[in-house]
Amino acid sequence: MTESIAADQTRAAASDFIFDRHSPPPSNQTPLLPPDRDPNSSLRTISPGRRTSLGLHLVYQPSATSCLDIVFIHGLAGDSRKTWSKDHNPALFWPGLWLPLETKLERARIFTFGYNANFRPGETKSVAGITDFAKELLFELRFGKTHEGENFRIGESPLIFVSHSMGGLLAKKACLLGQNDEHYKALVRSISAIIFLSTPHRGSNLAEILNRILIVSFQSKRNFIKELKRSSTALEEINEQFRHIAPRLSIWSFYETLPTAIGPRKMMVLQKDSAILGYPKEISRPLHADHHGVCKYSSPEDANYVSVRNALGTLVEEIVRKVGVSADEAMDEFRTLQGLFSSSFEHDDDLNKYNRLWIEGTCEWILYESGMSDWISTTEGCHLIWFCAAPASGKSVLSAYVVTALQQRSLAPQYFFFNYGDQDKRSVASILRSIAYQIAKENRVFRRGLLGLSKQGLRMDKADAFVIWHKVYENLFLKMEHRQPFFWVIDALDECDSPKVLMDLIRTCSNSSVPLRIFIASRQTESIQMGVAKIARSLRLTKLEKHSLDHNAQDIQRLVAQEVGHMRGSEQIKNLVIQKILARAEGNFLWTRLVLEEIVHCHTASGIQETLDEFPSDMQKLYDRMEHAILEIPRKSSRLLAKTLLRWIMGARRPMSLRELSQALEPDFPEILDLKRTISDICGQFIRVDTSGYVAMIHQTAREYLVQPRETELFIDVQANHEALCIKTVSALLDSRIAADMIDNDAASQSYLLYAATSWMYHLKASKSGSGKLRDVLVKFFDGGAFPLWVHLLSKTGHLDVIMKASKSLASFVALLRKEDASRDPLLRRLSEPQLLDQWAVDLIRIVAKFSHSLLKYPRAIYGLVSPFSPETSALHQQPYCRNDRDLCVVGDLDSAWTDRLARISLPEGFEAYKLACAGIYVAVLGIKGRIIVWDSQTFMEVHVVEHGEPVTSIVLNAQGHKLATYGLQTTKLWAIPSGDILFSVSNNVEAKAITLSFTNNDTRILAGFDDRMVRSFVVGQADNEWRYLHPTLFKEPLAAEAAANSPTCVAFSRDGSYVGVAYRGFPLSAWSLETGECINRCNRAQGTNFSADQYTAGWCAAWRFVWNPVTDHIIGFYIDGFVFKWHPLTGEHQEAQAYANDVTASSDGKLFLSSTSTGIVRVWDFADFTIIYQLCSDDLLIGLAFSPDCLRFYDLRCGMVNSVNAWEPNSLLRFSDTEEAVSDLAGATAVPMSVGQASEARLEQFEAISALAACPKGKYVCVGTDDGSVQLRNMNGSNTVEVGKFNNFMEVSHLAWSQDSQHMVAADLCGDIMLSRIDGTNDGHLTEKTQIVTLKNPKLDLEGQFIHEILFSPDTSLLLIVASQSGHIWSLKDASLLASKKLTDGNLRKWVSHPTQHEFLLGIGSADVRVFGWQEILECREPVSLQKHSVPQDNESTSDLKGDVDTATQLLKSTYLVAPGPASEKLRAMVTQDLKYVLIRTSPMDSFTGFSRFFILPLAELEPIRAGFNQTDIPLVRSATIPDEVRSRVRIALAVLPGDCFVFLDWDFWVNSYKMVDFTHQSTSSENPLMPPKHHGNEGEGLVQRHYFVPDDWAMGGSLDLCSMTADGTLIYPRDDRVSMIKADLNRAAFRRGSSAF
Repeated sequence: MTESIAADQTRAAASDFIFDRHSPPPSNQTPLLPPDRDPNSSLRTISPGRRTSLGLHLVYQPSATSCLDIVFIHGLAGDSRKTWSKDHNPALFWPGLWLPLETKLERARIFTFGYNANFRPGETKSVAGITDFAKELLFELRFGKTHEGENFRIGESPLIFVSHSMGGLLAKKACLLGQNDEHYKALVRSISAIIFLSTPHRGSNLAEILNRILIVSFQSKRNFIKELKRSSTALEEINEQFRHIAPRLSIWSFYETLPTAIGPRKMMVLQKDSAILGYPKEISRPLHADHHGVCKYSSPEDANYVSVRNALGTLVEEIVRKVGVSADEAMDEFRTLQGLFSSSFEHDDDLNKYNRLWIEGTCEWILYESGMSDWISTTEGCHLIWFCAAPASGKSVLSAYVVTALQQRSLAPQYFFFNYGDQDKRSVASILRSIAYQIAKENRVFRRGLLGLSKQGLRMDKADAFVIWHKVYENLFLKMEHRQPFFWVIDALDECDSPKVLMDLIRTCSNSSVPLRIFIASRQTESIQMGVAKIARSLRLTKLEKHSLDHNAQDIQRLVAQEVGHMRGSEQIKNLVIQKILARAEGNFLWTRLVLEEIVHCHTASGIQETLDEFPSDMQKLYDRMEHAILEIPRKSSRLLAKTLLRWIMGARRPMSLRELSQALEPDFPEILDLKRTISDICGQFIRVDTSGYVAMIHQTAREYLVQPRETELFIDVQANHEALCIKTVSALLDSRIAADMIDNDAASQSYLLYAATSWMYHLKASKSGSGKLRDVLVKFFDGGAFPLWVHLLSKTGHLDVIMKASKSLASFVALLRKEDASRDPLLRRLSEPQLLDQWAVDLIRIVAKFSHSLLKYPRAIYGLVSPFSPETSALHQQPYCRNDRDLCVVGDLDSAWTDRLARISLPEGFEAYKLACAGIYVAVLGIKGRIIVWDSQTFMEVHVVEHGEPVTSIVLNAQGHKLATYGLQTTKLWAIPSGDILFSVSNNVEAKAITLSFTNNDTRILAGFDDRMVRSFVVGQADNEWRYLHPTLFKEPLAAEAAANSPTCVAFSRDGSYVGVAYRGFPLSAWSLETGECINRCNRAQGTNFSADQYTAGWCAAWRFVWNPVTDHIIGFYIDGFVFKWHPLTGEHQEAQAYANDVTASSDGKLFLSSTSTGIVRVWDFADFTIIYQLCSDDLLIGLAFSPDCLRFYDLRCGMVNSVNAWEPNSLLRFSDTEEAVSDLAGATAVPMSVGQASEARLEQFEAISALAACPKGKYVCVGTDDGSVQLRNMNGSNTVEVGKFNNFMEVSHLAWSQDSQHMVAADLCGDIMLSRIDGTNDGHLTEKTQIVTLKNPKLDLEGQFIHEILFSPDTSLLLIVASQSGHIWSLKDASLLASKKLTDGNLRKWVSHPTQHEFLLGIGSADVRVFGWQEILECREPVSLQKHSVPQDNESTSDLKGDVDTATQLLKSTYLVAPGPASEKLRAMVTQDLKYVLIRTSPMDSFTGFSRFFILPLAELEPIRAGFNQTDIPLVRSATIPDEVRSRVRIALAVLPGDCFVFLDWDFWVNSYKMVDFTHQSTSSENPLMPPKHHGNEGEGLVQRHYFVPDDWAMGGSLDLCSMTADGTLIYPRDDRVSMIKADLNRAAFRRGSSAF
């Protein structure tokens, strides 16, 4: 009996063993919370949403955006809530009740995770182990959802684990499993810290006791308990792998100090040595508690709780300090940072790969080499260590060890492992991007600076090495104030495609203000040796040259001893093997590993001896032996498979995964049972599969061996191999059925299909072939159904930039085809196919430029929604798989070819433009009277008009575009953009004009060059500020030259404000240092160029205009004799070409520059080659040029019939932006002859833009008015045009209106003249040759300087209403006389429509009320109906995500309507529904970027005029309804109300949407909004808005949005420049009702 009782006590104790206790809470227990910690009032603590304790539970959600996530993981036999509650009292659940009250933790989301690790009698038996629980944890974190079905999105913020006991092992195992799994990589990278609470890292002796108790209790052992045994294999494996990733984590370990009650006695469950890891960065602390109490606390004042809380608070502080901003800003910064680096930098993968090859005790010698100690410990200057050794001597593992050693010292190194077999890891640009990304993640100052550069247009994924180095490193990183050194570890520099370039860039770090430590490991090559020699002249250099064979002998000995130790056989045999291998290894790790692999497969001692004797010591002979082994494979199919595998791995653009490779082989080798084993068996050790499942060559030397020309089957011809791979990758995309299934099932993103889609153009370019096979497969690809699937896949996976690369490769291929065709017999030439592929090369560029915005958001738009908007002659338009005229058809005046002009912005009448500026997302134009108009360069909408108040001589935008400086005659002002607020103003204390302005010193100082030959500056915001001389010696020429150096013609500052250049009419161009005030150099033109005799004698020629190259610090300009030149003031390099110019500007990346002539010619130049790549001709006067920050677009300022700003995106710029990394020297010493024969050329034809448009209500034609006063009728199909007339004053047509019978039309121009006409001779609603225009007597009105606001026909076409600024007039068409005139004080603030049911009355709709008038005398018939009083209140009046509404005039269904500015600068528009029952009214702010829009729906029946005897006091209140916020916030342009109360509008993405106005036809008697969907429908607007098709960006940005209109059948009429296009679509077709989820 006693034994039974003892056993029961022991079992009860075992239930609580180690890990958790499940006794019920005492009934008298109360929560010990002080009054100020009452959680009931403000906390958003989440109560358990599921009855089970398993899985992931959100226990606290901050009211604001969370900055990090904390996940609590219980231990053995624990519970997701009880583990963390003392005595299991819910009131003591500290993660959910106490932590959220802590100031430092209130912004953290808190989760608990539960898993089934129970073992008590009656519990369900589990065969799971730690690995299974870890997988469960990863799955829940990655795919867990809220009760509403929304993803938790864990992994987007830093993540902290708090783990008790075995939960810590789960956390470690999850880190290890997730780092190599594509689904969990991002999640694992977000893990910042782990807090271990009594975690048995090395196991516990009590685990064995527990398993014995289970057996006594007639229960089976549990796997997870077995794994907790002291020094178990599972724990050793976890610890061995975890130490490689631990250095990047913050690790805190708390351990117990009190014994735990186990049955009748107490004992220590975990000793300190098992509860701590012993890592260098680990922080450990004891807790006064037993194993149970380390995670349960009695109150917020409990000392143990305070310790754990403080640890969490410190971790949160570290995270916030790293980002340096608030949580919201931090998340925005990191998201922006990831977007800036569109490529995914998985630098941890390489580090982990080499760390797995490291053997404990090896590589440590490197830290004791000469110079390494100083390299690590000193904190000043720049120090580079070059470690060079023979191939395969373990350099990469050594580099990984150096990185880990630095991490363990908390020195946060940046690192990069070059890999020639991976296109993304062999270029100089790649390492610069990766290092910059790693620095940005850790350093707030650098990160913010980098994000600032992105706002200036820097595209890290597109910029080449020189641009990145100059902008990111020279101008940002190397100038930071940072006391502690940065450590860079660079491995395998010899595998870089341009090592000389990288070393030349590093050499420029000599003047860095940032201490820099660089460790480079490589083979010894001639180019690297030369680079090192150059570096030694400017940087401290330590060479670690290991040419001897014994420097790594001890490391190889450790490797051999470890591997041989696992062999079978006697110690004598093992020792013999070790001796023989070490005697022949000669420092070669690769050879050593290969021979060890051979020996492992031996079964006898004699076999081992034979292997050792036969194994070659020379690597060349070893590779010969490996090759021979493949060729000796008896089965022919296996040999063929081995050759195919080698060809794939040798030619692949990047390492392929086993899954990708298996799918690539499937057409020729279906159903390979185990590809990993197959590779091991048949590929002769040439190929390796790493632990992540990626396949690669064993070593770079093996790659070099296989491409050596020799007579063998395994020789790989690189170009022929790429040709074969191109055919295979394109062929994979031709199976449209399989491709479509994979795309729809989201399987393509991790398949060979995505590799094929992103790589065929790489193989095409590398093949350098124009073979017929390539031609045939490419024609089949573009001419069949594969093309739209390819675009769909690239759009869905965010790889649209690949299309640009494909265009460039295709263009090169076409050039080869034509070259080969030229050498063929004319009868054998195939000219049509090169022409087709050449068309596609152009189309691909335009697809990206014109449709990328829509395709990235809605990838399925490629099916039927893109092709109709392409030119009729384009290959895309003729592609049957990309269009369906039943769904969407575009007719009318279409483009015959792709156009380079993206947008045209007409400047206001009378605005005399003077200068053009572009920066950030803004374009600004300065007018001669001091007005500056600012536009958004992405939407081309006006942002703000800045009024300086006096003439302005110079303006400048800062690099981000959010500050504008203007220099006037009396004052200089600094403005905030887009708000237009004045930030600063200073009086101009000089009697001189500023020629140029420039921001410097992080926008805190403004420099100015003046026409009195002085440079002045002022500091922004400084008290008693004024313009001050910068250097009195600046521009001070020798006395003999003072007379010639008169007032400057041009002054320009370098990008960083270090230098200034000045040009004169009678003196050479000079460059000066702003720091010293000294002249650096003068531009003395080279002899032999074309200038006058006196100038030749003097050795110089005057420069007229110039700018600085922002990257190279060259000066680019033109001489007065017409020659364009580039000159470097420091080196004296000079180059020029004869091409007349009168203006010049450079791109921000320094690769291009623009020149223009006064005769309208714009040229785009390649700066490096000094050649013209594009030329645009026109007849306009050009007065300004500017590049967009991303260098993909340029702007010009033109003066002609209409002054305008134009945006251009020529193919040449788009192609040029996608250049591969170049290593060519940018400098040239001699002038080169110029030719524009190879430059693409375009001409801008003159036209008169459409200024007004009105669709005929009953006809199939439109009336258009133009800028020159012409009025025309045009058929909607573009077939016929009929001239109506032209205003004599040539002013633009401002208003057009039709009568309801479609027989009369009226036009008005800006001068107030009116043209009235009748249309006769139409046929079935179309214009014909017999159509005649009958001119009626035009109304003659004395408007006394008023502008016409609106014109409107009466329903019976007998009267015409003309509303001017302050008056209204009725004109009789029958009598051709003026019937009435009346003063209307707010007439121009209203929209005027004829009452749809009471035709003798008018409605004057304002932003606040509606008035009813009689037609005959414009007399008001009743009191106004207030919109504000009777409108249903908005649920959310300030829609935070609404960017502002930019609505202007639109033609609506039942009446032509115009924008009517209402009170408080509001715009107003209105439309009548098809059933004539309601009017839809919209008001929006005049300022398009502030405020929000309102919608009102008024029943017209209640707006009837008051009849005789009607008692005005009995007027019923008129109800108005509103559009739901969810719909309202989407509306950009209201288009129409179609039959069935279908509201159609353009949204902010330029998509045409329809909204079915729910319950619109009944009058609700409740306060519920009749337009709101019933409550059972869900959220506002949900499921009610349908997306149909989009308007291309270049259409939307062409300034015609305000003129588009929609007919009753849903046809959208869209004017562009001087043309009109019609988009016909059946909005009721199911194929077109595309919700956002469909994309």
